[in-house]
Amino acid sequence: MPYIFISIGCAFVVFFVAGLDRTPWRYSSVADHLQVAVLTVLAIVLALVLTFALNRLEPVARSLPVFQGALIVSILISARSAARFWHARQIHSNGKSSVNGQPHETVLIVGVNTLAELFLLSVKESASQRVQVAGVLAEETSMRGRAIQQKPVLGTVEELPNILQSLEVHGVAVDRIVVAATSDRLRPSALETLLETEKTSGIVIQFLSEQLGLEDTSREPSVHSGQERDGVSGRRAGAQLGNVIDVYANSTRRSFWFGKRIVDVLGATFLIFMLIPFALLIAFIVALDVGFPVIFWQQRPGLYRRPFKLYKLRTMRAPHDKRKGRIPDDQRSSAVGQILRRIRLDELPQLYNVLIGDMSLIGPRPLLACDQSADYGARLSVRPGITGWAQVNGGRIITPSDKLMLDVWYVKNASFALDFKIVLRTVVMILLGDRINTEAVKWARSDVGLKTSFRTQIIPAE
Repeated sequence: MPYIFISIGCAFVVFFVAGLDRTPWRYSSVADHLQVAVLTVLAIVLALVLTFALNRLEPVARSLPVFQGALIVSILISARSAARFWHARQIHSNGKSSVNGQPHETVLIVGVNTLAELFLLSVKESASQRVQVAGVLAEETSMRGRAIQQKPVLGTVEELPNILQSLEVHGVAVDRIVVAATSDRLRPSALETLLETEKTSGIVIQFLSEQLGLEDTSREPSVHSGQERDGVSGRRAGAQLGNVIDVYANSTRRSFWFGKRIVDVLGATFLIFMLIPFALLIAFIVALDVGFPVIFWQQRPGLYRRPFKLYKLRTMRAPHDKRKGRIPDDQRSSAVGQILRRIRLDELPQLYNVLIGDMSLIGPRPLLACDQSADYGARLSVRPGITGWAQVNGGRIITPSDKLMLDVWYVKNASFALDFKIVLRTVVMILLGDRINTEAVKWARSDVGLKTSFRTQIIPAE
């Protein structure tokens, strides 16, 4: 009993002093979860020291602190994760009608100040499903590596061309740059970089102070003219979800996709626990081969075209040399990386994507936004998968149009029996390599075809 009361008191003191509950749980992140673990260990250690001073821990079982720590961490992290998941589901449910069919925009912010924080908070509150902030550009190099509202400071404004190239490697295409700093506070070189970027790309440069009516209107406007902005908006609208099919049209299909999600969660959880030692060994080999970080991510359009981060084990060396020069892709590959890609082991981290709901175990493979054809938007009406019908019937050696048609065919004909067949064929594909199944391609061509139109509105099931 003394240990119980002392540990409860220590936990209250440590958690309160560290400000663990200063923010709502629905905004928790990995950093918050790490803080929970660290503070739990600190509280238990403090309780053990005080109890030892009182009665030398004679009535306390040695396994009790370990069990207690594991229980505290599990409950606190689970509660926060559940609150975050529930909040995300509520936002998704409330915003489905307004989000579907609207363009998803990627934004860079220039400036480290209160106005930049206000913009980030506004995006989080009102446009989190539509606007994605890729990062922040600072005026000073000392801010590099820091974070504002959990958005990383990628570098300075003068480094913008290199930063855009780096984001491009990760599949992130920037649509707009929001300048939170006033033009008179930017260095001439920074302003020149912004204007040059505006001239040589389709990226819109927008001064936030102008939008708020705080800028001197006598100076020349530095953003796109109305005609240019309309052109950019037109191109962006043309890249939206094109042809989609109603995969949730009846209760039978709804129950299938709901059951498929349950299978995904259970399957991903089982595979993660089973493969953790194997994955750590592969990560160690990757670190020796190409260095750190061992995880590579790319932004891909997922369910309803919402962008998400696809994780892979790195199989290529850094895209730039020590002098910031671009290294050709064929010179970045390694023998180990080629083997991992051949047997698909580089995709092990995507089990995490499945667990958090970005992906499914089986479904159309997620493409880069530039490779997603509007004519085959139906493949975006379901969660993308680690493996899929197109992968087991030709994979990397069939034409892009055939691959897209196979994906759409799967969306129309998805079932547990078909998923089981894909699992078996995935094993064969890993062992024997990619082989074209001409019959499957023929079925997809006849059933889908280039002239088939699927312009039905997406009706989300969840």
